[in-house]
Amino acid sequence: GHVALADPVCLDTAGILNIAAQKTNAVVHDGGTYICIEGPQFSTRAESNLYRHWGVDVIGMTNATEAKLAREAGLCYATLALVTDYDCWKEEEEPVTLGAVLKIMHKNVELAQKVLKELAPMLKADRICACGVAAQNAVVTDPKKVPVQLRDELSLLFG
Repeated sequence: GHVALADPVCLDTAGILNIAAQKTNAVVHDGGTYICIEGPQFSTRAESNLYRHWGVDVIGMTNATEAKLAREAGLCYATLALVTDYDCWKEEEEPVTLGAVLKIMHKNVELAQKVLKELAPMLKADRICACGVAAQNAVVTDPKKVPVQLRDELSLLFG
């Protein structure tokens, strides 16, 4: 569907996620710009420097797709970016390797679990955001022209 993605993150959910992360005493940065690159691969130094020049704070490989799918499904979406490396722009650091990323990733899994334990009781079923109705007018096909079986299969997303 054609859903609005100017602001792909649900600000309500992001705010709650921020509070939950702070409760774990983690270093938390609220906000920022994320760029989604094609993976699995690491950036070249030129790409990394370009992203920094653009004002990108976090480079990843999944958020754009996740945010789009969540919006189309009417789900609230927020990012908990658990950074593993400086990419390769920081010349005094060794270029990023899979081994280094995996080592930090294991620590990040523990942190993510702590954050989720804090977050879960804070989430409410009632929402004041518009995420749940984002796809309301996204489908332009006349519902009468959609086969009944397909309509049933998509009812969770489109009612």
